[in-house]
Amino acid sequence: MTFPFFIRPARIDDREAVDGLFERSYPELLPKDYDSETLDAALPLITRAQPALLTSGTYFLAECVATDEVVGAGGWTDFSPVRGTGDARQAHVRHVATRADWVRRGVAKALVDVILASAEAYGIKRLSCMSTHTARSFYREMGFAEWGEVELTLAPGVHFPAVQMQMALAE
Repeated sequence: MTFPFFIRPARIDDREAVDGLFERSYPELLPKDYDSETLDAALPLITRAQPALLTSGTYFLAECVATDEVVGAGGWTDFSPVRGTGDARQAHVRHVATRADWVRRGVAKALVDVILASAEAYGIKRLSCMSTHTARSFYREMGFAEWGEVELTLAPGVHFPAVQMQMALAE
């Protein structure tokens, strides 16, 4: 089956396009699972691309074939989004998003498949993920297991409820 998008590694000059993706995704998709007070505080922080991810070599973009617009993004790093390092064979799924008007077209699944293959190629044995409540069932369908509810500190005084999830990769 041919998809109307392709996936490629992100570059630092994709920052504006990724910001646009996050701005078109999170405000539309998250309100069904988060109250307005939480989103008012979190959205200005989570709708910005992280330069370290864009230059990591393990962060990927899904682009529409017809328009070259970024319709999805996601990747992994061997450093934790909560500012720590851990086991060298464990990595962390980072900032996966699909543009709201592209949900249910296979974009997120294709991105996660690329993330899994890339992580395995680097010798990663376990992936963890801090999922939004909105994406919880998607990650379950992809094979991640829930480890529990967490509250991420996005900035001083800005807390965001999430679900810690993990997946073992092929040995």
